[in-house]
This record gives sequence, structure tokens and C-alpha cells, in this order.
Amino acid sequence: MTLSRRLFCTATASGMALPLLGQRHTATPVTPPRAESGLLTGKAQPLPYSDLGAFLGKEQLRWHHDSHYAGALRGFVALDKAVVGDHGKRVAKMNSVLLHELYFENMTAKDAAPVDATKKAIAARFGSVDTWREDFLQAAKSSRGWATLARHPLNGKLYNVSTDSHDDGPAWLGVPLVVIDCYEHSYYLDFQNKKADYVDGFAAHIDWEVVERRLHACSS
Repeated sequence: MTLSRRLFCTATASGMALPLLGQRHTATPVTPPRAESGLLTGKAQPLPYSDLGAFLGKEQLRWHHDSHYAGALRGFVALDKAVVGDHGKRVAKMNSVLLHELYFENMTAKDAAPVDATKKAIAARFGSVDTWREDFLQAAKSSRGWATLARHPLNGKLYNVSTDSHDDGPAWLGVPLVVIDCYEHSYYLDFQNKKADYVDGFAAHIDWEVVERRLHACSS
């Protein structure tokens, strides 16, 4: 399935960040190409890998996916049965589902660097990829919830954004390009209280081909 530029940008600009689909480079592929968002199917997307090498192991990823992501989806499905009421809870669960899907999709077992249009866009906005990376890591390390590199749909600029909850809808107005889960549940089995090591490790396991597709979807 291919998501159109209009659908992707409309969804993300309204706080509903739909994941881009397609091939990914992983060390241990265990599932076919990913299905549609759980918000459309009511079923959790499968993990696109069984582990991420020395970065995140099977149990950490399985627990995060099956307990937190799938749990958020179950909560959303239950809340969404009612057309009115539970406004904040429904949005929080929706944000959690979508951000988790983007997070799991934009990781890979291999170390890589930004490519093509993404590299140029980051360098044009931040001066260099290294400057962006340092600022992004600081945003992630200071966040208790999520951090993302996002492209704003109105001015087209890139921003590193951090938030401490799933409730901050306006903070996610931009199209998410890179997404990291900063909650303890995303790293505690493998990193315990060493959050900084987890964040640094994430930076070396971003699937930049996925990021490139996300950028093209909203800027071409």
C-alpha cells in the first residue's frame, strides 16, 4: 500500500501522524511488510524485526510492543466506540498509537546516516547534521515522553520537538520525520536507568530511508 502525499500531510497536520509503509533494512526480519495503521484496522501492526542487534533486544521490543503499544490501541478502540465524551483520553490514546507506529518503523539494526533530500534539509536548517543530532539528542534526553524531528506544514521548516505526554496535540502539528519514545518502558529492560545511553544508541539506529520517504511524502 502507498500513502498519498495529500493523505499523509493532511493526517499529520491534524495530529494524526500516519506511518509510511515499505521495505526496511533490519538484521532479523520476522514479518511481511507492515499493514495499515492500527487506527484503521483495530489490530496492532507487527514488529518489523525481532531485535535490533546490540541496541534493543527481543524482550525489550516485545514487551514494549505487546504491552504499551498494543495496550494503547486497545484503549483507543474501546474509547472510540463512543462518538462523544472522553475527549482528552481518546486523543492521548490515538497519539500514543500513532507515535509508537512511527517509532518502531523508523529504527534499523544497522548504523546509517541521513541521505539525499533529508541530509540537505537538515543541513540547510541546522547548519550541519552533527548540529542537528546534538540538539535532537538533548531534546530526547530532556523529555519524559517523546521527541521528534518534524517538518511544519505551514512554513516548511524542520523543528526538534519534545513533549512529556501524549496530550500535547499542537506540539505534533508538524509532520513527524524522526520519532523516539523517551518513556522508561522503551528502554528499561536493556538500559535500566541509563537513558542517555539509550538515546545515543537510537541515534545510530535510525532508518534514514524511512525518514527520506516521509520527507518526500510531505514536501514533493
